[in-house]
Amino acid sequence: MAQRPNERRAERQTKSERNMNRAVLLLVAGLVAEWYLLMVDRYYARGTVNQFIKWYDFLGAMRWIGLAVLIAGVVLYVLREKGAWFGRLGGALAAVGVFFAFTSAVMRHVYPTSVTVMCILVPVLMVLGIVYLFYQTEFSVQATALALALGAIALLSRSGSSRVKACAVLALLGIAALLAGTFLLKKADGLLTLKGRKLRLFPANTDYSLTIGVPALCLALVLIGLFAPAVAFYAMWALAIVAFVLAVYYTVKLM
Repeated sequence: MAQRPNERRAERQTKSERNMNRAVLLLVAGLVAEWYLLMVDRYYARGTVNQFIKWYDFLGAMRWIGLAVLIAGVVLYVLREKGAWFGRLGGALAAVGVFFAFTSAVMRHVYPTSVTVMCILVPVLMVLGIVYLFYQTEFSVQATALALALGAIALLSRSGSSRVKACAVLALLGIAALLAGTFLLKKADGLLTLKGRKLRLFPANTDYSLTIGVPALCLALVLIGLFAPAVAFYAMWALAIVAFVLAVYYTVKLM
């Protein structure tokens, strides 16, 4: 039986409120995480020798504390059948544990480049999460490809080291995976089949020209930046303009 207009309207309103609450939590978590990383950047990456030693030891401790919090979160999530709050608390603790364990380990062993990368990565992930909650799925795919490409090209424009090139290659692989996944979903009419269940990721009337074209453009520009670093700066501005135009376009589509 088809849903009545009032039921569909109520369902959309409930989903909108749920997404708004999640976006607020994501924003608060992102701001707190960014503040923490900026403190690390100030006193660890750019501080005095004594500050570096203290923060190096602090990050070593936080790596194991984060791992312990992650394990506690996983245990609570496994016990979620005993109460809904077990699952929510477990998920939150697991996310906090992953953040501190991962960032602490990386920032201790890849110094100081990783600190700058983390300071950039957190707000990017926060924005992508908000895009995923409020915008169409196709824009989420495009925004992810643009973020990967912009990050890779920004690093290539500053350095041509082997680590930076390795990061650019990882970004290429991520963009290529998005492109391949979009092609497969186009052939399946936007449906993803998991264990016999069909999950719709793209609407039936989706225009795939932008969803395929934008990642393809990102792939080409990262390749150009990888082999012609002098062009990376201009490629970065081109991608920034594309991101702005797409944000305006999909925002208008929401209205």
